[in-house]
Amino acid sequence: MPAASIDLPLDDLLRQTDGNLAKGFRAIKMKVGRERLGEDVARVKAMRAHLGEEFPLMVDANMKWTVDQAIRAARALQPYDLTWIEEPTIPDDPAGHARIVRDGGVPIAAGENLRTLWEFKQYIAAEAVTYPEPDVTNCGGVTPFMKIARLAEAFNLPVTTHGAHDDRGRDAHC
Repeated sequence: MPAASIDLPLDDLLRQTDGNLAKGFRAIKMKVGRERLGEDVARVKAMRAHLGEEFPLMVDANMKWTVDQAIRAARALQPYDLTWIEEPTIPDDPAGHARIVRDGGVPIAAGENLRTLWEFKQYIAAEAVTYPEPDVTNCGGVTPFMKIARLAEAFNLPVTTHGAHDDRGRDAHC
């Protein structure tokens, strides 16, 4: 899956997106987490306008924000109908993620850096994640991954995979 630098100029980002769309990608995930939130908002606004209202758009902050910054960012990004914000803050803070989910108003994908079923249980029980995102190579293999998926299903949460998957038909990183 192609991943663009967070510093890719907007015109290049949109061109890269067009290339990924031409390859058949059905969702786009772009990087956020610049020093100035306004820059992220402008780029997400441009991407949303480029893709149209119905096209799935996700953003990935790669743990760049504090909890309060993530809440501010989520609120600022609400108008752009994101599927989710991924990894808004450090993974060892389920209470902080719960605040982001509760106060930010945008679904949160998290879990690529969680290692155990217990960690996912903490996140899910605390309502700290909207899209649990286990990585089969980080959580112990297929069997623990399936347990995490069943746990999420018990709470009516959709699971999205991270890493070690076939990119055809998945989201393109921009």
